[in-house]
Amino acid sequence: MSTIRLRSPASYWLAAPAALWMLGVVVVPIVLLVWVSFWGGRAFSTASPLTVDNYARFFANPIYVKLIFGTILHTAALMAVTGVLGYCIAYFLTMKVKSPLWRTALFLAFIIPFWTSTLIRAIAWVPFLGVNGVINQTLMFLGATQSPIEAFLYSRTGITLAQVSLYTMMAAGPVVYMLNSIAPQWREAAMTLKATPITVFWRIVFPLTLPGVVIGQVLVFLNVMSDFATVATIGGNKHALLPNLVLLFYESSQLRAASVVAVLLMICMLGGVVIALRVVDIRRLGAER
Repeated sequence: MSTIRLRSPASYWLAAPAALWMLGVVVVPIVLLVWVSFWGGRAFSTASPLTVDNYARFFANPIYVKLIFGTILHTAALMAVTGVLGYCIAYFLTMKVKSPLWRTALFLAFIIPFWTSTLIRAIAWVPFLGVNGVINQTLMFLGATQSPIEAFLYSRTGITLAQVSLYTMMAAGPVVYMLNSIAPQWREAAMTLKATPITVFWRIVFPLTLPGVVIGQVLVFLNVMSDFATVATIGGNKHALLPNLVLLFYESSQLRAASVVAVLLMICMLGGVVIALRVVDIRRLGAER
């Protein structure tokens, strides 16, 4: 047991390296990003006057405003799909697979693909979604279609399929942890009192796993909102989200506009996290274990 008292000088000294690291790699870059987003004038220098003209020009363009709402709606749809699939996977692995060996093997089968880069996994979807890809060839072999379906690749559908495969396990992981923390006696006691399996799930299992669901959804939300690689790889030049707009402005040396979009993206992400934390107190995670 640690002998360091809370808020003692020793505790502050131990926290100082981490605090300095966070200050240098998180706080300072964010402050500089916000500062650049307010720069005005033609010269790109620290002497530039501060103005809100960059934000005014951004919101004056209806295409950019539509892109904000499109990004949020796309992320919400991904959260719903990955949330349901992730919970089903977690419930199956935890409640239905009784053998520890099989449970470990199946969990590793889901986790091992995450050892590779997100970009590599996104690129791997191209041979599956293309006109001559695996999905189209399978559908044609089964007689479901007479000609290849072009809606899979370079489309919103393809982006959604790829991102669902990339982020479903992020939604499932925290739920697995919470399901393992539920004492079997609680479910057995409820069923002894003639509660149906559906009642046991909605009244006992789901409320106890809600913190894990929220944490998983936060992980999915943050990753989808910042994912430009999958959208660029699967969607090509036909589709874009806010992160792709940041990259587009940066590559065209429009650093003020890139900073504006980056700041708005951070605000959206922060707002989503705040809303999630208002839904449930995630500090319960592991507190009753």
